[in-house]
Amino acid sequence: MRNLIFLLSIFAIVLSCSSDETSTPVTPPPAQIVKFTITLSAGEGGTVSTTGGEYEAGQTVSVTATPQGEYVFTSWSDGNTDATRTITVDSNSTLTANFEKRKYPLTLNIEGEGEVLEEIVNTGRTTDYDSGTTVKLTAIATGEWSVFETWGESIEANEESIQININEPITLNVKFKESNIIINENVTRIDIPGQSTEYLRASFYNVSGPFHYLSDGENYMFYPGTVFWGQNKPNSKDDIQSSPSHSLKRVNGKWEYFKLYEDIQFWGARNFEILGKYIVIGDGNEIGSDMTEWDGDTFYGEIMSQGEIKWTKVNDNNNRGFYHGSTIGDLNADGYLDIGGAPGQWFEDEQEWRLKIFQQNQDGSFKNIDAVIDYGKHNLPFTLDFANLFGDSKDEIITADYGGGNPSDNPNLNNIKIFVYDEESNKYSLHWQSSSPTAFYDIGMGATSIKVYDFDNDGIQDISVAREDQQGNSFEIWKGNGDGTFVPHFSTPIWNENELQFREFLLMDVNNDNSMDIVLRPFHYGSLYRNNPVWWDVYQNDGIKLNSLIWLNNQDGTFSSYDNEQLKIEGMLVDNVHPYMENGILHFTGTFTTEEGNLYGQDAIDLTTYDIKVNIK
Repeated sequence: MRNLIFLLSIFAIVLSCSSDETSTPVTPPPAQIVKFTITLSAGEGGTVSTTGGEYEAGQTVSVTATPQGEYVFTSWSDGNTDATRTITVDSNSTLTANFEKRKYPLTLNIEGEGEVLEEIVNTGRTTDYDSGTTVKLTAIATGEWSVFETWGESIEANEESIQININEPITLNVKFKESNIIINENVTRIDIPGQSTEYLRASFYNVSGPFHYLSDGENYMFYPGTVFWGQNKPNSKDDIQSSPSHSLKRVNGKWEYFKLYEDIQFWGARNFEILGKYIVIGDGNEIGSDMTEWDGDTFYGEIMSQGEIKWTKVNDNNNRGFYHGSTIGDLNADGYLDIGGAPGQWFEDEQEWRLKIFQQNQDGSFKNIDAVIDYGKHNLPFTLDFANLFGDSKDEIITADYGGGNPSDNPNLNNIKIFVYDEESNKYSLHWQSSSPTAFYDIGMGATSIKVYDFDNDGIQDISVAREDQQGNSFEIWKGNGDGTFVPHFSTPIWNENELQFREFLLMDVNNDNSMDIVLRPFHYGSLYRNNPVWWDVYQNDGIKLNSLIWLNNQDGTFSSYDNEQLKIEGMLVDNVHPYMENGILHFTGTFTTEEGNLYGQDAIDLTTYDIKVNIK
């Protein structure tokens, strides 16, 4: 058995050796090369260093994305954010480099009451803009007295609307300030066939006659017709045609020409008075050297809707007068308003002036009743007022003289007279006359207007009087005693013609403290009114200042000029300004006509108008 196993083993070895000697070695096939395509591209705003190609598996590709101009690299399309990257090739792939324009913040820091409108974003937000974007910014004041002041130190321009180019981060410190004066200026062309430019210019230069009124809540200004006689003053009104009247309307804060009143004509209107919706205004005329020939008409107006005024001529031609002062009131308690004018009419035969009194009839016409008062021949009054001094049903008549000379020698100078209706004689008789000619002045001062009001809030009417003289202007207050008598109470200084001249005044509560204040109607070129006073040269006057025109009631019937803030307007070309109130705010309307208006011919002017809004603090 062992021999058999041995033989089998030898046989296996022999077979094995025989197999090795006859087999052929096998060579494996070479390895296959694998390639992939890499596609690289750049989006808008940049380039890539290579566009790729075909690469063997396992190779690496380096690529850099480079932005152009105002662009920046943001990412590859696979989310990688490395501008330069190395890609190991292991598959086909497409990659795009993404770019976007630089974005810079525009930061608006706003101080004061206002907002800034941007081209595409809301006010005051910090917003990123694409570099190179042009942005229009408009500053808009939102507060009642807010005005735009500056865009900050980085912007030299101070216009309310600017354009800026965003190529870096920008911060603007926008500032709005509180103003004490807001001015709305406008140029309106007035073209009236047959009306000379000189008459038009004279009418809008008028000092005493223009007045403000409201109709349907809208603001209007009436300018009575005024003639112009230049250097060669005519001898009388018969040598020159009277002039029609005009009105302006305030539209969007600016004054525009509204209407011509051809049937309401004047040579030279003077004082007016408004009572509710009713108006009286008289013609002073004042043409020629003979005052006894100064006569014109008085008109009674009723304010209607849409800015219209229904005018009635009060007198006929036989009752024309020198109407320097005009007033309106109910003398006989019949519910109809009566009219008064001073100094009135000259009667040659009697060599005296008579106050003109016109009683209104039920049909709206007027009847001359000047016989109801005998004023006397001395100390001619240039102004009068109707006022209820005793709280009864009838108005009294108050006058003030137009004097001159030395009050120490003439006790009738600087006087005031009160006339009360006498039932027995059916006339107005003298009730009280002031006897203090030197109480305020040592010269004879001529009264130009009278206003009755309870200035010290004690329930008793007081009297204010505007006065003028060749030596100056002033106004005074007489305190009422409650029995129709009065005592001297307050007077301003006498301003000489180089300081301040004014034509009457208006009563207004300009600071809303429930005490009536006084606002003067300025004239000429005094240093308290003009910035650089030069007589008859608006161009050199360099604007106006308003402080000395505004007299605040100290709540006791004494007054102080407004001095809390300087109310100065530089560079304004304006002839005269006229005060009015709207919603508790003081305004002045100003006008100026230029010689350039004549370029349009003899029938047109360019009228510059101003609405001056004053913040009384």
